[in-house]
Amino acid sequence: MKKIVLMLGAAALVASSSMVMAKSTVKNSAIINASKNKNVLNAAIGTGAKASVGSVTIKNSKVKNSAIINASKNKNVLNAAIGTGATADTGSVRVE
Repeated sequence: MKKIVLMLGAAALVASSSMVMAKSTVKNSAIINASKNKNVLNAAIGTGAKASVGSVTIKNSKVKNSAIINASKNKNVLNAAIGTGATADTGSVRVE
């Protein structure tokens, strides 16, 4: 299992980027989603489809003594998930 000490500042996540962390240990850190999404279409179409814009996903990880902050700014965004089990995230933080 990877051990990650992670500090993300506002500049670390650029507009329209997404980040996924899986099977990690994050401790004594701040995870900040400061994405700026403007005039964006984000669509997941089909069974199990996934679409992510300006989002952070933390999956199967341990987060200890840390802050997760979603400071995403979104303007004129269309976000759609069509299909069984489809997910679409824009400017979000998802912890699974």
